[in-house]
Amino acid sequence: MKRKLLSVLTLMAGLSASAQYDYDPTGRNDAPVLGMQWGLTGGYYSSMLPNRDDNKADLRLDPEMMNLNYMAGVEGIYWFQRNVGFGGQLLYWNGGGKYKGKDTLTANPNTLSLSATTKLTYLKVPALFHFKSYNRYYPNRRMRFNAMFGPYIAVLQSFSDEATISNSDINYKSTISIDGKNYESNGVKGKINGNIYRPFDLGFVFGFGLEYRLWRRTVVALHLRADYSFFDIEDKRKRKLTFEGSTTDIDFSVWDNLYAKYNAPNALDQAAGFQANRPATKNFSAGAFLSLRKYFRQ
Repeated sequence: MKRKLLSVLTLMAGLSASAQYDYDPTGRNDAPVLGMQWGLTGGYYSSMLPNRDDNKADLRLDPEMMNLNYMAGVEGIYWFQRNVGFGGQLLYWNGGGKYKGKDTLTANPNTLSLSATTKLTYLKVPALFHFKSYNRYYPNRRMRFNAMFGPYIAVLQSFSDEATISNSDINYKSTISIDGKNYESNGVKGKINGNIYRPFDLGFVFGFGLEYRLWRRTVVALHLRADYSFFDIEDKRKRKLTFEGSTTDIDFSVWDNLYAKYNAPNALDQAAGFQANRPATKNFSAGAFLSLRKYFRQ
């Protein structure tokens, strides 16, 4: 009986030892912590388009906090120290914002409601510094804390804006949509000779979370991350609009005479200091991201 018990304890000790990793470079079964790491990454997050006047507008415009989107892509990290690395990502990124609103200009009981959505798709390339915890006294721990930060550049792939003003009580509905250079208002279509969003976006990334080693060379990282623009993403230059069946161009600008998106300032707005000079709009997103990474060295 004692021999059987000793055998079981020996087996359990062996299994426990095999589940640990020796990070000492001289160790026979050391797991890599330096060198090149490649992986897949994806995330689910809420995206918004912060704008100073949009956020301060009354009930006519209410930017929604929850606008769920996703991204997916590949990444590479070179760990030149046990806890410091540098790398990049190539991401297919969805952004944009959602809006709602109520007409507060009249006391009409048949109040009009606004429902609007902006969708932006980017090819995003962040360049990131990575940090992870390392304790030389407990090198065999599989779990580590990690953090990352750095700039990004994003190239706009597609965009669309759609706004609907409606009231179910009086069966009223008015819709305007812009999809790339295609314009449509209540069934009347046309073409715009330029984009209403800038082709590039520059910003900053910050994230932190946990990393867990699944196998000798493979780790999984879960982190919270935020991305924020540096510059205005809206292109406020004058454009030309040509309606279907017409050969005459007309002057066109989505942002003319607006202080908040879809809102022109009335007398009360002007008295409160709002002017028809729409300020900068930024890209912002925050959510949870998962990465599966593998070392290709050691």
